[in-house]
Formats: sequence, structure tokens, C-alpha cells
Amino acid sequence: MQLIADSGSSKTDWRLIMDDNTIEQFKTSGINPYLISEKELIESLRVDFKDKNLQDINEINYYGAGCGQQKNKEKIKSVFKDFFKCDQISVEDDMLAAARASCGNEEGIVCILGTGANACHYDGSTISERMISLGYALGDEGSGNFIGKLTLKAYLEDEMPSKLAEEFTNAFPEVNLDYVLEQIYQKSYPNRFFAQFFQFSLIHQKEKFFFELISESFQLFLEKSVLKFKQHQNLPIHFVGGVAFHANSIMRMVLTKNNLTAGNFMESPIAGLTLYHKNQHS
Repeated sequence: MQLIADSGSSKTDWRLIMDDNTIEQFKTSGINPYLISEKELIESLRVDFKDKNLQDINEINYYGAGCGQQKNKEKIKSVFKDFFKCDQISVEDDMLAAARASCGNEEGIVCILGTGANACHYDGSTISERMISLGYALGDEGSGNFIGKLTLKAYLEDEMPSKLAEEFTNAFPEVNLDYVLEQIYQKSYPNRFFAQFFQFSLIHQKEKFFFELISESFQLFLEKSVLKFKQHQNLPIHFVGGVAFHANSIMRMVLTKNNLTAGNFMESPIAGLTLYHKNQHS
């Protein structure tokens, strides 16, 4: 039985592929090795898998945020080996998950636009080029937390059109300067805090203000990532993540403006990963 996982900071998608090729799926909270201790991870797994039969799992393929670093890979692998009692464990980063899910064994440029942002050139088997990803504090242009941050900033600085600002107040009555500063500087996961405001911009993406805000954010993302790859004009540009998926009409317009070819748009890579790993065993 195979266990496949795709994990970000917000949630983890799991798939169990049984020996008869039936599939069980479920979601749990996110796992980020930068933000969770080994003890906390084990406790989290105990809760998440308390009703699952773990004895027949003989292969685990885990993909997660923060797993580009070898130290974080070893941290996840060590905990999983102890918890699942499985020797065949592969731990890779979420960028390879997006590449395998959207390209399979084909070459392409693959972008992640969810809570965070990342991109790579995938040659059909390995990642040959990566963008410089500076995270939510210094980068992540085009991501949910970046667009959410700009949305919040426009509201607090009284730059949002009055009709939209009134709707924002009704949607987030708790938001004021003191509350925001406390959430950013004293609470955990400020990136998630910013990302929640992306939903407001998404709902209003056809309004001129948000259409331009999202378009400019996507343009910035392309300039920081895709346009730096040598093959960007010769390959399809694939996107994985809720931001690009739910605002794909704007992204397609921005791609056309830059003479780029749109590829696949996936909200989550887990279905594509499941197919990829099933094919590996066929």
C-alpha cells in the first residue's frame, strides 16, 4: 500500500493507494518543518491517523513546503520512519510535486501560486532551474499572502474605493491597525494571516481596482521567476495552487501580454501525483 502526501503550511492532502488500486483520500493540517518540532509532528500524526490502518503501508512519497533543504528532509523522514514503521520513504519538496503533477514526464516551466510562490524549469525528470524564493517577508510576489497583504494595506491606508472598503469592513469587522500589527508581529503564521484577505480580492477580481492589483502582482511574479528561465518562450507555463487556479483568466491575460504559452492550471497537485506514482508501478 502506498501513502502519498502533498503538504503546505496550511493543509496536507493524503492519498492511500491500496493493493487493489482503490484510493482513499483525506486532508489534515499543514506540515512545515521550519515551523514544527519533531515532537509536535508526531503528536499531529497520532491525531490525524488514529483511525487509519498503518500496518500495510510499505511505501511513502511525501512532498512538502520547506523540504528543499536536506536538514528538513531528514527531519520529516526520521519522524515518518518512527511513526509509520516503513523503510521505503521518499521526501521531496513541493516544487517537485507540482512538476510531476502538471508535467508527468514532459518538459515544462512549473509555477506554484498558493499561499506562497515558487517556480522552476522541469526537464521531464528533474528540476534544472529554480527561481530565487525569498518567502513571504521578502518575496512571494503574486501569491495569496502577497495579494492579501496589498489588499489589507490598501484598506488600512484608505486607498481602496469606498464601496469596496465598506464591503471589506463588513467582511472583516475586527480589522483595525492595532489588530493587524498584533497579528503580524506577535502571532504565529503571519503569512496565513495575509493570505486570508486574498479571498476578498478574488471575489471582486472583476472590479477595476482588484483586476489591476492582481494583474500587476502576477506580472511581478513572472518578472521575478518565469522570464528569467532560458526556455520561457519555448515551453508551456503550468500553474499549481489556488491563487492561479481561481484567478486563471487574469493570469492567462498576463501570460498572453508576455508572449507566453499557458499550460495546465491545477488547484492542487495531489490528483496528478497519485496518477504519476500509479504509473511508476504499472
